[in-house]
Amino acid sequence: MKTAKIYVCEDSLEGILSAVHAAYMRRYGHGYQSIAVGDVNMSLFSEVIPVATDMAKAMRVADAVIHKISGFSWHWVKYGAMSCHMDKADIIYKFLVQGFRIGPGITEHLADPVVNRLMKLSRGVSRETDHMYGFLRFCELENGILFAGIAPKHHQIPLLAEHFSDRFPMENWMIYDEQRHEVCVHEAGKDWFLADSVTADLKVTERVSDRQKCFEERWKSFYETIGIKGRENPRCRRNMMPKMYWKNMTEMTGK
Repeated sequence: MKTAKIYVCEDSLEGILSAVHAAYMRRYGHGYQSIAVGDVNMSLFSEVIPVATDMAKAMRVADAVIHKISGFSWHWVKYGAMSCHMDKADIIYKFLVQGFRIGPGITEHLADPVVNRLMKLSRGVSRETDHMYGFLRFCELENGILFAGIAPKHHQIPLLAEHFSDRFPMENWMIYDEQRHEVCVHEAGKDWFLADSVTADLKVTERVSDRQKCFEERWKSFYETIGIKGRENPRCRRNMMPKMYWKNMTEMTGK
């Protein structure tokens, strides 16, 4: 009986793909290997192997997924890696093991528990990303930088960075994840980058420009004006605009 091996990696897309590469290169047998992110409970019957994030190896795995399985499978893997659920790394690994064997048709095997699980992980992240496109609110600080604070369920900053760098390429902006203490910084005309273990300075982020204050007043007034009191439906509003996002939405502050 072989000893089970658990590859522990960084909680990121690149970290998970690095662990997938390590598991494949070990050639130990996929049935005896698993991948985990975060803390792992030690066991007498398993060997824990730390895996450092390697961008070159991660890119190699990503390229193999796109060209040997499919671009649609890569979409599942990319979004699934952003999920807050801690089984995601092992699900991605098991999905890729089957994907490299079956090919593009793997995404049609929804009766398979691994395939079905990754589809649901990806869909959950994608649904929240769509919410964030509409719910994210930038505010102009005194220094002219556009700043947005978010507190999403899943890891959204890399996905939002891609979207807003295309939408506002000539603006200086920052998106700060309050729960993960991660920030995306974009300088006008340049590419964006991520920084982690960051804590926002409230003395800076709460000092908005006079133009921003005027805009916030007008936006709140507009929001209240277009509402029809006789047709208010709080339950419907919470379904369409989950309450977890309200604290970072200009029109909902104070509600």
